[in-house]
Amino acid sequence: MWGIIILIFLCGAPFILIRWRETRTIQQLLGTQGRHIIINGNPVAVYDQGSGPAIVMLHGFGGWQATWGRVQPALEAAGYRTIGIDAIGAGASSRSSHKHDYTTEAQARNVIAVLDALGIDNATILGHSYGGRIALQTAILAPERVNRIIALAPESLAKERPPIAKIVTIPILGYALAFWSTAPSLTGAGLKAVSKRPDWVVAQQHEYARSVRVQGHLAGQICQSSAPKDGIKPVPEFYKTITCPVFLIWGDRDPVFAVSTGTTLVNTMPDAHLAVIPNTGHVPHEESFDETMAFMHLALSQ
Repeated sequence: MWGIIILIFLCGAPFILIRWRETRTIQQLLGTQGRHIIINGNPVAVYDQGSGPAIVMLHGFGGWQATWGRVQPALEAAGYRTIGIDAIGAGASSRSSHKHDYTTEAQARNVIAVLDALGIDNATILGHSYGGRIALQTAILAPERVNRIIALAPESLAKERPPIAKIVTIPILGYALAFWSTAPSLTGAGLKAVSKRPDWVVAQQHEYARSVRVQGHLAGQICQSSAPKDGIKPVPEFYKTITCPVFLIWGDRDPVFAVSTGTTLVNTMPDAHLAVIPNTGHVPHEESFDETMAFMHLALSQ
């Protein structure tokens, strides 16, 4: 009997508790540091700072502009114009209810549209994890717009969404699973799980969790789970066509995408280079900031 009561609570409570979790608007999260550019009816958050050669910054899954909290000012101080973009479904960007807005192709076309809106012909694309996949997709779709790619442990070879995505789309049960698994209080635990130097998590976990509190966030995550992975030119099938320099930075103990993926990319792409950081997991720019920045500056000098 108690088991049934607990199950009913776990499945039913999220439909009520979500009102107390999602209390912020995308405009409130955006603050004064960024602005919205409307692309295909979706507000896309753009953080344009500094001057000099342009670097577009694309966060990983579960992140947003806060992902680059230390990287952005370091690049700006080095003389670069940094343009952070929150992906659809993350940060201060739209929580679209149209699943095709969540394909890698759609996210990449948003990058191109932002460059158009800012009057930038081409740029370096910096991406972490899922953002690295968007960077690769951008170069596949519009090679003339990408000078180079700097990718931190990019998601690149997967052809489908993970199995849990199918569970999330199941009515009621999927909603409950998505609600409990994305609880802001679990953000720190999730970040520690993918890091091998987790000391940084305590200071940054609250910034990472802020995006989860945006109105419509959970519905957006569920919609993304049912979306096609890529588009007309899937990354796993077309990454070998990328001719611009691609600089890969990988933690040697990455539990999400093994460093062997980086070796595969280097061995099969026309102009790819791999830097491996020891005793580092999936978030090298947080775990091993100095080493990561050194490799970034080396890539930018090429």
